[in-house]
Amino acid sequence: MPYDGSHFSENALEYAVYLAKAIFLGDPKKRIIKIVMLHVVQEIPIAKTLLDKMKIGRKIKKSSLDEHADGVYQETTNLMQKDMDEKKERYKHIDGIKLESLILYGDPANQIVDYSNNNRVDLIVMGSNGLQGLAKFKGLGSVSRKVSEAVSHPMTIIR
Repeated sequence: MPYDGSHFSENALEYAVYLAKAIFLGDPKKRIIKIVMLHVVQEIPIAKTLLDKMKIGRKIKKSSLDEHADGVYQETTNLMQKDMDEKKERYKHIDGIKLESLILYGDPANQIVDYSNNNRVDLIVMGSNGLQGLAKFKGLGSVSRKVSEAVSHPMTIIR
């Protein structure tokens, strides 16, 4: 369940929980349904030669762009982990569902596809658009479109 905190990913999480609850209730063996909230922090591609040339705040302190980027990544990770922990707390009382969270770094679509291909994923439930905004026309966002084109197992896209 790719999660970025957007309205669409919130809707997708609610649907994933609803679906998992229905599957659990219909399962005579009552096997626990695991939902993994996967957030991908998109890395900023900057060439090392450019990083070496770009020093920010040289007079104040010796920090480079990559050190600032590390701070942004860490803050983003902390905020998203806190948000996902709140979601896990909200849904922990529902029988038959185990909510987990995972944060990866890189290209969101590629990381989602790689994770789903390398783990036992039965279904991807994701929002149609994310934090990067709505497409100019009412269609899929670029990440959900790329994921839907690349995965070979079932996927549900929620608006």
